[in-house]
Amino acid sequence: MFVGNVGVGLVVVALLEIDARWLLLLPPALWLLQQTYRHRLRAEEERRAWRAFADATAALNQLDERGVVAAAVAGALNLFGAELVDVDVARGDGRWRRYRGDSGGQLVDREIAAPARSEPGPGPQELVRLLTVGATRVGELRVRFPRSAPPCDRERDALAAFSDALAAALHDAATHRELRLVTARSSYEAVHDPLTGLLNRAAMLSKGDQALRQRAHDHPVALLLLDIDQFKEVNDTLGHAAGDQLLRLTANRLGALTRPGDLLGRLGGDEFALLLTTVPVVGGRTAPMAYTLRQAREIAERLAAPTEVAGVRMSVEVSVGVVVADAGTADLTELLRRADIAMYQAKEGGGSVAAYDSSRDAASTDQLALLAELREALATDDQLVLALQPAVDLSTGAPTGVEALIRWRHPRRGWLGPGDFIRPVENSEQLGTFTRYVLDKALAVAAEWGREGLDVPISVNVSARSLLDSKLPAEIGEALRRHQVPPHRLVLEITETVVMSELEVIDEVLATLRSMGVQLAVDDFGTGFSSLTFLTRVAVDELKVDRSFVIRMAESPEAAAIVRTTLGLAHELGLRVVAEGVETAEQRLALADLGCTAAQGYHFFKPMPADKVGAVLGSLLDTAQGNVFPLRADGAS
Repeated sequence: MFVGNVGVGLVVVALLEIDARWLLLLPPALWLLQQTYRHRLRAEEERRAWRAFADATAALNQLDERGVVAAAVAGALNLFGAELVDVDVARGDGRWRRYRGDSGGQLVDREIAAPARSEPGPGPQELVRLLTVGATRVGELRVRFPRSAPPCDRERDALAAFSDALAAALHDAATHRELRLVTARSSYEAVHDPLTGLLNRAAMLSKGDQALRQRAHDHPVALLLLDIDQFKEVNDTLGHAAGDQLLRLTANRLGALTRPGDLLGRLGGDEFALLLTTVPVVGGRTAPMAYTLRQAREIAERLAAPTEVAGVRMSVEVSVGVVVADAGTADLTELLRRADIAMYQAKEGGGSVAAYDSSRDAASTDQLALLAELREALATDDQLVLALQPAVDLSTGAPTGVEALIRWRHPRRGWLGPGDFIRPVENSEQLGTFTRYVLDKALAVAAEWGREGLDVPISVNVSARSLLDSKLPAEIGEALRRHQVPPHRLVLEITETVVMSELEVIDEVLATLRSMGVQLAVDDFGTGFSSLTFLTRVAVDELKVDRSFVIRMAESPEAAAIVRTTLGLAHELGLRVVAEGVETAEQRLALADLGCTAAQGYHFFKPMPADKVGAVLGSLLDTAQGNVFPLRADGAS
């Protein structure tokens, strides 16, 4: 101000020296200068205010409710000079919680009754705004001003905009909280048996495989497979509720007998598996089996202690199959197969416990013969054939893809499905040759469709061992170029073993394939305990809901919940969903009601020869353009 006054004085002196008449122009000039200065001050004040408003609204971008509210309270206190701020938040279960913050930095919360639905009229010292997103009421904001500084119109307008941002932030936080709960619940259900709370079959297989990989040489791994004797009689005599009670009781007793580090799970029905991860070897080569047999007999004796089920006192007797993992055992599935043989030996022999006897296992020599026969089949190229099963859009009937299934027309054994020969192939040196053979067959079919103008993707299953080969992406790229098939028309269905693995090389191979344009689908989604974690590691395009959940949707709320959760998760992640194993119109309608868009199964088409699929796809596309959906392959509903 002093500098300004001095400047004006100097101007006056200068004008007097030049011509006093110039002084007549001085008042307007001073007025204009003053207005310009005031306008500049107001503009700077506006910029600071809007910058503060932008910072306050940006601070609302939190993932949890309390963080959003804390930012809102701090912002309201700073922006509007308030002395007290209340934020009432509506919860999804109908409850309300009030957060109160003041200029002293305190933030307290408590549960309250739902506020009135109509927005109260603002008082002279208080502004109230309802917080809504669309038609959804998410809360209420109440700002109290000091008596000496009531709100002005500008503050009312700013508060309205701030309230809209707060409503959106609270809605997003609630959505994120619900998604976390659903994900946690789905993760737990995917790992645990719903009846007993033990690990389910898929989790046992995955964790068991990991234990086999990590075992120390001086501590073998042993498996006990337990089956409750006379369980069917308990179910038939006392009812299914009594059978469930017996299963829970057995699970609790087994849990009390399980050591830290061992794995206990229910495989299904009345079968339980106990994996002993540290078996001592002191005493020679036979010591591990002797130790495991002692453990098994002790467990059987403990379980046989009398108990009460449905008001009836009974003794729970079990048959136990015992097997110790040798150096060549690659996975828990093989151990379970051997333990199952031992368990039936126990049942047949009248004892409660039996050890695996390889002389009674014909599978090992038969598998060697099968692999030799497969080598011949790959060379002759006239035994392995593709069976193709289309998936359809549930709203239009258009084909969304075709899954390639391999069948073996064996000259001596007859028709063999994948389950008859895939596992020994996966554990053999022929896996690479077999994988390339199937991919080549599938891409040849896809190329033929392309020449007919059918832009339909084809899906091929890929095992975990195939994805351990870093050369696989280059081989697939060469096959795509050779058949002139665009990469997006090839979908690789990742097996559960892949999803549950955490090997860096597999993730790198999958990332390379996806960067090439090849699509990835997670098969049997929902059965593996690591499926959700896998989705955070590898970007995929499609989830395939396992048929076991689809066929049990009507009678199992748990199965329906898994399907519903999978659909919701896929929607949030922008993924396609295909329901597998649809066999009835009721299942199709139930899936459509849940929002599922695509499905495959015998209700639509059985797997068919490659030379018939092109005509079926063309017919489906023509029908879809007419917007008439044949609910079954024969057109029936």
